Amino acid sequence: MSLPDSKAIAEKAHLLPILRAAMRAIEGGQFEQAEGFLDSLLQQEPDFADAIHLKGYIALQRGNLDLARSLVERAIAIDFHFENYHLTLGHILLAAGDRQAAQNSFGSAIVLNQKMPDPYIGLAHLFIGEGALDAAIGALQTARPLGNQKHPEVNYMLGFALMAKGDAKNAMMYFGRALQAAPDVVRYKVGFARSLRDLRLKKPDPGLIAMALPLLGSPGIEPRDLEPLIESAIRLDPMFMALAAVDPLPPAAVAAVLARPDAPDLAAIEPLAAWLAHGLVSHPGIANRLMALRRGLLHLAVHQPDQLERHRRFIALLAIRAFQSEYIDRVSPDEQALLQHLDAALATLQADAAADRFAVFAIYQPLYRRSDAERLVASTWPPDYADLKHSQLDEPLAERLIAASMPSLMPIEDATSRFVQEMYEESPFPRWHQPILGTPLSVPVRLRTALPMQTIPASRIAKPDVLVAGCGTGLHAILAATSYLDAKVLAIDLSRTSLAYAKRKADEIGIANVDFAQADILKIGEIDRRFDVIESFGVLHHLRDPAAGLAQLVKLLRPDGYMMLGLYSEVGRRDVVAARELIAKHGYSDSPDDVRRFRHDVLRLAPDLAMRLMQSSAFHTLSDLRDLVFHRQEHRYTPAQLRQLVDEAGLEFLGFEFNSPKPLTGYRARFPQDLTAANLDNWATVELENPGLFSNCYRFWVRHKA
Repeated sequence: MSLPDSKAIAEKAHLLPILRAAMRAIEGGQFEQAEGFLDSLLQQEPDFADAIHLKGYIALQRGNLDLARSLVERAIAIDFHFENYHLTLGHILLAAGDRQAAQNSFGSAIVLNQKMPDPYIGLAHLFIGEGALDAAIGALQTARPLGNQKHPEVNYMLGFALMAKGDAKNAMMYFGRALQAAPDVVRYKVGFARSLRDLRLKKPDPGLIAMALPLLGSPGIEPRDLEPLIESAIRLDPMFMALAAVDPLPPAAVAAVLARPDAPDLAAIEPLAAWLAHGLVSHPGIANRLMALRRGLLHLAVHQPDQLERHRRFIALLAIRAFQSEYIDRVSPDEQALLQHLDAALATLQADAAADRFAVFAIYQPLYRRSDAERLVASTWPPDYADLKHSQLDEPLAERLIAASMPSLMPIEDATSRFVQEMYEESPFPRWHQPILGTPLSVPVRLRTALPMQTIPASRIAKPDVLVAGCGTGLHAILAATSYLDAKVLAIDLSRTSLAYAKRKADEIGIANVDFAQADILKIGEIDRRFDVIESFGVLHHLRDPAAGLAQLVKLLRPDGYMMLGLYSEVGRRDVVAARELIAKHGYSDSPDDVRRFRHDVLRLAPDLAMRLMQSSAFHTLSDLRDLVFHRQEHRYTPAQLRQLVDEAGLEFLGFEFNSPKPLTGYRARFPQDLTAANLDNWATVELENPGLFSNCYRFWVRHKA
């Protein structure tokens, strides 16, 4: 959204410095400071239209749409001919759900300044919300020639609309242009990464890889979006291909290859190095080669440790990858024997003198679980192992201290809750590395973004209280803490180990508005606190009695509050159900060793099912796979059962939330008469026609019934 052009008030030169100071404060998110400047301007000149407009803009950002509208309409009454006022009014009306009036305001801005692209961007937002993707693309194509052809937001919105239409190839082109123009904007990075989701290289493309690799490790980027591209680049790399002969070799033979004077520097393969540091290896061919190289390094660690130094960076990357996947790969009997020999030797050595051998051990087992971990963390490690030491020693040992001091709101007494708690203490879920950060929005604006078909009334909640019920390792809690303007967040979970991970990551990122505590949802209604928003995604279906857990959350929801829930779909979990039946049939337990054994065996027992499961990133880390198909407690729902659950809790179903406009566009085409997209019978039909639609979870919003 554009702010007023300071040149428009040249005739009020004595007020210009104050207005500029207000605009700088707004751009920095310092709204209270900006209002102080604006109020001082209005005391001197009560009809100063630019100051009135900016106060309206601030009210819009805070979600006070009634005040925002009255202020901006007043500014327009004073000076009708300033296009930015109409532009801001259009965004206010769009946020309020008055689409026709918003379209008229954007149209007025265009009439007043036909060379400004921003009103067309506003129209594109409006059209996308209505599912009119071609109209959105038309508006944006009109905007492209206006002024700067490289306008990043126009290109980003074109990419977004094209992705919604399923045109990833052209979407990638526009996202790439946006990213090249503004390389630090997280939305542009995320859009570009998502457009690459299904792209596999058939021949090397150094330029595309050069754009993609810096995305890894960036906040908001999901590595799985880049998986096909980067893994295909790895497989095309000449150095990596030249090592194909080691795949079936025993440890000693692979060690001989690595000990040769001309042995390749595998860490120099940039896609491989980046992927081992930030991604999850999913391609069986790459995984098998890495396991072969792992065998060779283990043999060197036992028999020729002096040959390890030149492979340090690659050893560190393999150990980081193993830790991130939670040692999901099975270990052969030959490796077990070598590992026992290495472990015995390390018991008498210091990391200062034997860092290479400790690092090879870390490819097989985490260092922080060794009995000598405290000694290792105090040792001096070579620079190539700095990241390895940090991830496998410094951070886990810090989490132990955090877990010991984590506050508890109540004892965990329910037998099923304790059973599930034990699982997550053993396998904190999910083990993530880069956060997904939101854009701070007021509660009504956040809701209108999530539910574009619903009419959400204006709210005067200035500083919302938010509960994340079942936060796991904190990824959801940090997203919530950054998605609501001036929010205070309480995040609870059964597992102290998970909470410690969450607290460490939040502190590391600098998230200060979230408190973590141990609690059981089945008793959370006992606390003396109420919330404007409650989010509980992927949690209630693991309770002994999900309806009882929901009833506890309803007790904590303020009368005008909203709740977002995520529950498993019966249709969407069909492959998971098949896997659970296979697990029961063959007697696998949920121990780490049996999870690894099942992962290895499923390729033989049910090849088609295995291929489908492998498409999920959960197949490639131990805790994720355990959570996916070995969970100790699970309920699944149909849309009809969702309606019953929500009705019995005294709640009103508002609609499903999606990451893309595509599902709602399809729904509107199928059921145009349902203007709010909240008919669960219709959604049952849509899901049967699109069984993968809710393969993760139903994600939906509710509120108290009127």
